[in-house]
Amino acid sequence: MSSVSLEKVTKIYPNGFEAVSDLDLQIEDGELMVVVGPSGCGKTTVLRMIAGLENISSGTVRFGDEVVNDVPPKNRDVAMVFQSYALYPQMTVAQNIGFALKMKRIPKIEVDRRVREAASVLGLTEWLDRKPTQLSGGQRQRVAMGRAIVREPKVFLMDEPLSNLDAKLRVQLRAEISRVQQRIGVATLYVTHDQTEAMTLGHRVAVLRDGVLQQCDAPQVLYDRPKNIFVAGFIGSPAMNLLEGVLSANLDVLTLGSQKVSLTPAILSRLPGLRQYTGRAVVVGIRPEDLPAASAERPGPVLTGDVHLVEALGAEILVHFVIDAPVVQLDDSSVTKDSDEILVGPTSSGSECVARIEPRHTVRSGDRFSFGVSEDRLEFFDIESGLAIWD
Repeated sequence: MSSVSLEKVTKIYPNGFEAVSDLDLQIEDGELMVVVGPSGCGKTTVLRMIAGLENISSGTVRFGDEVVNDVPPKNRDVAMVFQSYALYPQMTVAQNIGFALKMKRIPKIEVDRRVREAASVLGLTEWLDRKPTQLSGGQRQRVAMGRAIVREPKVFLMDEPLSNLDAKLRVQLRAEISRVQQRIGVATLYVTHDQTEAMTLGHRVAVLRDGVLQQCDAPQVLYDRPKNIFVAGFIGSPAMNLLEGVLSANLDVLTLGSQKVSLTPAILSRLPGLRQYTGRAVVVGIRPEDLPAASAERPGPVLTGDVHLVEALGAEILVHFVIDAPVVQLDDSSVTKDSDEILVGPTSSGSECVARIEPRHTVRSGDRFSFGVSEDRLEFFDIESGLAIWD
């Protein structure tokens, strides 16, 4: 077993495209690290560089204390699970799981032991004599995982292994992957574009954008304390509401369009950096669950908007409403690799926001509805750099 560390790792392709830029990442022994980001952000390139399938342009990859930059893939002791199952159709489940061990000329008794152990862990014992065509998609993916587990590798790499499965199977296998990873205790890198997978699976989650690491933290830290607008908008479903507002000279009022939200001195205790933004425009982030339905029992600031869509989900209601504050949009085309800034793109008058409220409330499309504002949950970002305003 070993940890994996990437130090200032960069990948530039022959055509000049920089897929990954100065990436520092540490995956501890036994840790399940998830790398998440939109398509084309460099996630799979990171995984392939760790596996040795892509040469790095600069930087260092270590397994424990060993530099593996020039170690060929077959000697890195890495096991991979891909989107496609890549099973041999003519072989049984047992033969598929044990094939790599057989190629290494490991004694048959040891191969059988490892296969049975992996099958037990993955709930495949009763299917060992079946062919892949006789299995469901979820069972085939378990076989692919079993084939990786039996190798007892130093490092376990998974490249969106659940993306070809239906929603119910993805939920089931997420739980199994987490359980199996804890049991085998190997440093694991899991790549996905699905932030729900990232939040539920990872001990820590690394968010990539255009090959640049935005933030790496425990899932709840990413959710509660995003370091910039991109992380704030990417992590969470529904996404954080991001609005342009103006702070008063005394920092006691936040103006959002034609509405004013009162602030208490407690905001400065939590976010002392706001003192530098008196009378200035900022980006305000509000999670949907921090906009509960306003009521007499809940005093405090409110936002009022025009409801245009109501999604009743049983345990909760998602209310889509519009207010006249400008909406903040990320302009990806203006982001440059040479800048650490996350630029804020154009705004438009009128913003669609989403609130998550309890199902006991009655709200319909076309209503004018008021929502409470949880001041202690507001996040603020610099409108030019996109960075969170904390200290």
